[in-house]
Amino acid sequence: MKIDPKESFVRWQSATRKHFTVTSSVVLGLATGLLAFVSEHFLLDAPPPNWYVLLTGLIAVLSLGTSIGLALWCSINRLRDFRATAQIARKRAEGEAVLVADRRETTALGEFSWQLYTWQLILFGIGAVASVAALLGRALS
Repeated sequence: MKIDPKESFVRWQSATRKHFTVTSSVVLGLATGLLAFVSEHFLLDAPPPNWYVLLTGLIAVLSLGTSIGLALWCSINRLRDFRATAQIARKRAEGEAVLVADRRETTALGEFSWQLYTWQLILFGIGAVASVAALLGRALS
């Protein structure tokens, strides 16, 4: 049984797309929950005991909030990418010529989605570390 390389690529591309979506959604959920926790315990509960807790709490809130915003932007950008790709597929199915500009648009949208996704993960990581630092700072003061 010989495996067609093109079929294998399509299968792996589909798996990548699904994992991209799931991972982005999981990080969005974790960032939202952690933002709620940090906001409640470090900003709304009682005044921070010292500048360190205030600073790390603010870094956490800003990082997590930005991560959430990037996750939403990434989702919208991916929808635009899927829509453009569907239009290319429709043109191909109807025998119309697919313009190079159409292909460039989907390539640019796809690359931008990966950039947003990468920054979403980086800012979530910064926010998570800052949250732990703020929690430890509060516990030790």
